Amino acid sequence: MSLKPFCIAGILFPFPLVFGGIFPPAMGVASLEDGTVVVGRDYLLWAGAPGVLRASEVECDRFYRPVSSPDLGRVAVWAGSDAVNCIVVLTGSGYEVMGPYTQAGLPCWDGEGNLWFTAEGLLRRNGEAVGQELSAHHISIDHEGGRVVFTDEGDRVLSMNIGTGVVDTVSTTYRFYGPFFTPGGAIVSPSLDGGIRMFRDSEALFVDNGEQPAWWPEKNGIVYIRSTDDGMNLTSSDIWLWTADGGAEQLTDTPYILEINPAPALEGVYYVDAFSGLVGCAEVAR
Repeated sequence: MSLKPFCIAGILFPFPLVFGGIFPPAMGVASLEDGTVVVGRDYLLWAGAPGVLRASEVECDRFYRPVSSPDLGRVAVWAGSDAVNCIVVLTGSGYEVMGPYTQAGLPCWDGEGNLWFTAEGLLRRNGEAVGQELSAHHISIDHEGGRVVFTDEGDRVLSMNIGTGVVDTVSTTYRFYGPFFTPGGAIVSPSLDGGIRMFRDSEALFVDNGEQPAWWPEKNGIVYIRSTDDGMNLTSSDIWLWTADGGAEQLTDTPYILEINPAPALEGVYYVDAFSGLVGCAEVAR
């Protein structure tokens, strides 16, 4: 069975999370080989074995932020509780748990397929400490595995040489969060003012107003959402794409679907509908 929503001519098809039963609303999705991993607050659902993993089985109570390896052969997910954190790595034939730790950050991959995260105040590659102290919760590693980007307590974007430990300040302005490297070495980061910016060397480029940016290799650009709210709940949300050549392009226009957490894939962009908690896919013409 391939756990994958349909992508047809740009039309969106949310699908029910039925896999031996009805599951609570989804919170995230990521590509895994010929299917997807669907992440709920306390469950993981995928087409491989065993197919369903409850947070309680890894002594946690919640999952968060799935990320696919470059070859799509693995998906790493953060798992946590008030007492412990761990990193769960899914494949088509099972899963591996790294931890538990008293405090672990979100996982990410470098271009060579190495898994990185912070735990117990140390930067780790494939679970092993690399000799650098770092407590940042959200990190990103460049393609070669030589630099890590993160934000400090002042919400500045910083970059550290993993070999030497030398830290450079990427930006001293705005309040940034969740920065990540593009395959070409640029740094993309959203900010609390609602903008998305790209940093390359000493240049800072304003990309667009939006949230939840992610790099889309097939389009060589940034996919993200633009949303509105009434102060408490989302009232609209759609997926956009920015490329250096074409600028900003709206990919979806769906008044009754609130797309969040876009996850680019070969065939389109997966997303979660914040209203229904279902997963869908938006195909984009190649």
